[in-house]
Amino acid sequence: MTPISVPPLDDAAAACRILSAEGHSDLTLGHLSWRDPDGRGLWMKRSGIGLGEVEGPGDFILLDFDGRRIAGEGPIHKEWPIHTEVLRARPDIVAVGHSHPPHASAFSALDAELEPVTNEAVYLGRRVPRFDETRGLIDTPSLGRALARSLGTASAVLMRNHGILFVGSSIAEATLMGVFLERACRTQLMLMATGRPWQATPADSLSAKQGQILDATLLHSFWAHLRRTSDPRSSRRDGR
Repeated sequence: MTPISVPPLDDAAAACRILSAEGHSDLTLGHLSWRDPDGRGLWMKRSGIGLGEVEGPGDFILLDFDGRRIAGEGPIHKEWPIHTEVLRARPDIVAVGHSHPPHASAFSALDAELEPVTNEAVYLGRRVPRFDETRGLIDTPSLGRALARSLGTASAVLMRNHGILFVGSSIAEATLMGVFLERACRTQLMLMATGRPWQATPADSLSAKQGQILDATLLHSFWAHLRRTSDPRSSRRDGR
């Protein structure tokens, strides 16, 4: 049998640990995937370990787009259809994450729009949609397709009474979208708790502001910062 080639998965492993450090851990729940560069499917974090416990390639499983294991050891998360169906629907993205951070999960239950009251919300771009079709697991391809439709062309979606989905054209971008969404929800909840009036960036200024404050160079800088400060394994490898 021909050995299965394993692409570099260091960034994917680091992304899981960064998400854990940023408050996305929920016991052993939460997962991230990366589109296989050889077109075989996707590499997905294995089940049974938390985001902060992901160490390297051995913690990922290669699945085809029908959820069949091609390579890798360990159990497969029940919500693998999130990843297969979103990646099918969005050829522009290479990474998909799903987690249950506390503030964004709480915000998902509100009948309120996420407003661009801070830069984190502006970084996310257009309106963040909310998925309402089920409050349960996304454990079938049909539910995965429904979630992908709710996401549309956005960078993230709130999943009612459940958690969040976030995507990107790179592992770094997807990770940052997840980080930004949790921080944006936390800030808005804090504002709402004051009971005082507040204002958001006007809709007609949103695109211009996003273009001002976020570009590829800044995304790279943010990612490098999180690798240095949120991922102790990366710091040890760099000799710090």
